[in-house]
Amino acid sequence: MRFQYVPYLWLLLASTAIMAGLAIYAWRRRAVTGAHPFAILMSLAAAWALANGLEMAGADLPTKLFWANVQYLCYVTVPVAWLALALQISGRGEWLTRRNLALLAIEPIITVALAWTDPAHGLVRRDIHLDTAGPFPVIGKTFGPWFWVHAAYTYLLLALTLYLLVTALRRAPPLYRRQRLTLLIGAVLPLVWNLLYNLGLSPIPRHDIAPAVLSLSGLIVAWGLFRFHLFDIMPVARAQVVEGMEHGVIVLDDQDRVVDLNPAARRLLGRERADPAIGRPAADALESWPALVALIASPAVTRTELTLPPAEAVPAPGRLSKPARADLYATAEPARAGLWAATKPARAGLPTEPAPGRVISAHISPLRGSRGRYLGRAIVLNDITARKEAEVHLAQQQQALAVLEEREWLARELHDSLGQVLGYVNVQAQATQALLARDQVDLACGLLERLADVARAAQADVREFIAGVRGSGDHEPGFKAAIAELLQGSLPACRKWARPRQTSEVCPPRVFGPNQLNHCTTDENFLMAFAWLALACPG
Repeated sequence: MRFQYVPYLWLLLASTAIMAGLAIYAWRRRAVTGAHPFAILMSLAAAWALANGLEMAGADLPTKLFWANVQYLCYVTVPVAWLALALQISGRGEWLTRRNLALLAIEPIITVALAWTDPAHGLVRRDIHLDTAGPFPVIGKTFGPWFWVHAAYTYLLLALTLYLLVTALRRAPPLYRRQRLTLLIGAVLPLVWNLLYNLGLSPIPRHDIAPAVLSLSGLIVAWGLFRFHLFDIMPVARAQVVEGMEHGVIVLDDQDRVVDLNPAARRLLGRERADPAIGRPAADALESWPALVALIASPAVTRTELTLPPAEAVPAPGRLSKPARADLYATAEPARAGLWAATKPARAGLPTEPAPGRVISAHISPLRGSRGRYLGRAIVLNDITARKEAEVHLAQQQQALAVLEEREWLARELHDSLGQVLGYVNVQAQATQALLARDQVDLACGLLERLADVARAAQADVREFIAGVRGSGDHEPGFKAAIAELLQGSLPACRKWARPRQTSEVCPPRVFGPNQLNHCTTDENFLMAFAWLALACPG
């Protein structure tokens, strides 16, 4: 092979260096959507530019033909790489199956084979000769029929690439739109140049400098790399983030940078208007919400509840001046006071303390690609303030219900106690009536005094029941104590009255003494003692 110095070689060598650097940069970030095909695309473009420079520096026809055929290895695969990049950027990466890639590779493989065997058939190039009319020799040729088949196939793939990029551009958020615009411009420039060259309209008709144009595209893409973080901040699971969903969603990439906020998240965080949060680290973009930043910084926590201050939760869409606020207050305060007074009965049992802020339920889940590759995290925010207020209201209602049940139990106890007291009063009233009929006034007066004591004790018990201050086990049952005390005081009179009557047949085998009544541990024994005394006493 023979070579000669050509000044234009430096342009192609610079193009090779630029695109090789872009390929390395993208390959290091190949886990990001679109970075892998872009790295392959830049590698092919770098090899194409290098081979094109060696063809330009070739001093004879065999050298130039060899490097021209090497360029076909890159030339025919660049449109496929562009299409693969557009498919991933537009969210159609699932179309890049092995079967589809094999189908796309059929025409390029045929073209490369025909280019290397061109002298035998001339389907790609005819009348090949060395053209020395310009400042440096170039290959003179006439394109064969298969070349135009390949050109049509190339333009078809590039047109589909442009369609996918334009569609993705229209649907993308502002930051992603600028990213895709740089890719779109980078794809259009080589296409336009190649079209002009093949139609004979190129300002440099004797030599195809498409690799140099590709380097210009690479510079545009490089500007997008550093200006808009292309292949550094890419859409993560955008299909899962629905703009109209009620829950707020914040999407972070694998470096915890905000790549998306849906409108619900903006409302919850008080960011109704578009802001530069996208593309910034979460710790900076969400610094006004330290609780949320702390949650993001704790990978072990996946679900929690946050309280956002009212001023930060949902800010007013506009601001009033001080005079306007004063006028509004003077106008609305009377109506508010009247409404407050009118709805006072309906507010019984409702929470009286205002909520300290909005309560937000936050759930963090990882986002992974089709092969389990970690893409980032999604934070789902849900305003549960109303639910928390309802829980407080429910707890108050349950407490009120418990109080009502306690009062119902106290009412039953009161009913039973009063029934027992009234039964005792009835028995003793009959006994007193019998004593008065026998002119036993002293005994009758003693019973009446005891009845008065029992009535006062029962009245005190009723007061305590109504006030709700008696516990279920805090005090000894008043009725039983009163009956025991009454029986103990009535035993002497009953025994004195019972001796002349000789009622031993109705008396139990043993006689209950005053101290023994306190040892009636069961209600059955206590009632037996009470029944015996009732039978032993007159009436």
